[in-house]
Amino acid sequence: MKIEIWSDIICPFCYIGLTKLEQALQESSGPVQAEISWKSYQLNPDYPEDAPGMPTYDYLVQTKGMSMDDVVAMTSQLSTQGRELGIVLNFDKAIVVNTKKAHRLIHFAQTYGKGTLIKKSLFKAHFTDGLDVNDTTVLIALATQQGLSAQEVQALLGTDKYAYDVAQDIQEGVNLGLRGVPFFVFDRKYAIPGAQPMEVFHNTIKECLQTQTAPLQQRGEEGPSCDPETGKCE
Repeated sequence: MKIEIWSDIICPFCYIGLTKLEQALQESSGPVQAEISWKSYQLNPDYPEDAPGMPTYDYLVQTKGMSMDDVVAMTSQLSTQGRELGIVLNFDKAIVVNTKKAHRLIHFAQTYGKGTLIKKSLFKAHFTDGLDVNDTTVLIALATQQGLSAQEVQALLGTDKYAYDVAQDIQEGVNLGLRGVPFFVFDRKYAIPGAQPMEVFHNTIKECLQTQTAPLQQRGEEGPSCDPETGKCE
């Protein structure tokens, strides 16, 4: 089974959705050989790549027109959902940056079969540790922790390699019906938009193993996701 996932590193529901997917795969009644392919998406592509990071609270207030009370309420609910799944979302530490460089690193990591390891490392770095996932030093450190070459990663990040792939991923997702992230596509049979309830993941995995359906079918209603226009994650 091939599972393609469109997501962004600074999207909390992408972190939550991945955790749900992994749990559903582990809890499946039958053996599941799942190949996960990471697809890039940027919630804030216009954020300057050379600009310093901005605290998440301030970013949402200043650029998305949300009140501080609304931001705190939204992120508190998300933190609670994360704790229920065993992940830590520290929005008071997280900073918003341009994520293109991090997405290029994920593309590179996938050539070594380490895409998911790097993606999860980036999620933790951003949401739990409050690190700048646009900083080259941070990205090299995360990559070497997963067994990638520091020299190769440094050389990669000094170029624009995989930038075209990032752009292509985004357009491909839109063509498939993506309106927010996360967006999961199973063998190009079924799509799960958003971090939906566990039973949706369970049922989709089961049906995907049993059917030869085409074209792409959406499973469930539009689930919780991060909207690139409003900045809201709900």
